[in-house]
Amino acid sequence: MALTGQHARPDARPQAPPASHAEWRAGSTLARFFTRRSLRTLDEDECRKLIEGQVEATRPIISGLIASGAMILALTGMFEAFNVAPGIGWPWWLVELVALTMAGSALAIWHLSDWRPRLLLTVLSTLLFAVFLSVPVPGTQYGMALRMALFSLMPIALLALMVRRASILALSGTMLFVAWLRVYLHGDLAAGSAVYWLYNLATIGFGLLLGGYRTDFAVSNFRMRQRLRYQATTDELTGLRNRAGWNRDAEACYEDAIKRAKPASFAFFDIDYFKRVNDTHGHAVGDRILQQLGQIIRERVGSRCCAARMGGEEFVVLLVDYPAESVEGFVQRVRKEFDDATRDIGVTVSAGVAHRLEAESMSQHLRRADIALYAAKAEGRDRMVVAKG
Repeated sequence: MALTGQHARPDARPQAPPASHAEWRAGSTLARFFTRRSLRTLDEDECRKLIEGQVEATRPIISGLIASGAMILALTGMFEAFNVAPGIGWPWWLVELVALTMAGSALAIWHLSDWRPRLLLTVLSTLLFAVFLSVPVPGTQYGMALRMALFSLMPIALLALMVRRASILALSGTMLFVAWLRVYLHGDLAAGSAVYWLYNLATIGFGLLLGGYRTDFAVSNFRMRQRLRYQATTDELTGLRNRAGWNRDAEACYEDAIKRAKPASFAFFDIDYFKRVNDTHGHAVGDRILQQLGQIIRERVGSRCCAARMGGEEFVVLLVDYPAESVEGFVQRVRKEFDDATRDIGVTVSAGVAHRLEAESMSQHLRRADIALYAAKAEGRDRMVVAKG
């Protein structure tokens, strides 16, 4: 079994082709129209990670906004109870009960992990806040400009924080429903229907505008973190992970293999007499030799593998979910390709391989592979040694 396809994503899924090329183009154009330009620079997996990160980061802020709305509503009910401010027909105790319900929703949003019930509670809280703050009971006469402006503060802020399209559409729909409900119950406002609807649409537009700038900033920040992470965990010469990148990724990959009861193998590669290459041909040739081995490993390993340059002329590969014979075949192919590529210099590579034993820890497994590599060198180099069970 050839271990190829390092560019394939481990979470890739086959996609059903569109019904027709024209439909695909129409759908793609529509999606691009409603997608921020900054998001188009990310691939599907990066978009997913960005969305998940933003949803998690904005959860406490959204919870705080709902709690702030609850506090505003509670103060409004209190003012009405003590005749400090005129009411709009709702009993003050009912307003206080709704404020308490919103506070409970804010607490639930803080603790819930699934975004779907969080969205439902956010929409419900926004609807309750809108109705009991800015939709008078029929027959009540009261100027609504100030209350509508106060209500708009919360959904503008929420729209600026919304990440998923479903959330944006749900919140925008809620605002438009409340705007229609006011007109349905009380008719057009004194300012006229055109100004009223312009106000509501401008409120939604302003929230979306702020959300767009937040998205652009999030993408820029995501890109910067990626670059910094890449620089910190990647060997500049070979493009493989460095020791820090290996320590970050290999253990998680190994634990996942154990959890899924998948076979795992370690393979060490070490360039023979590398110091002699540097002394004889110079460090520029030595760097080229390292790059050559790194390139061969990088092009051969698959998405289920983790490869790194551990320092100097030593490389390591963790191979998951491949049978022992495939792993050993992979190692021999890497060695042969390296020999062919460096024939003009006459450089060889030794390798040590260890397949995981039951109940073996990662450190024990690595130790056996390292011992196998030293055995390959002790036996004359330019060979592969497989650790015994």
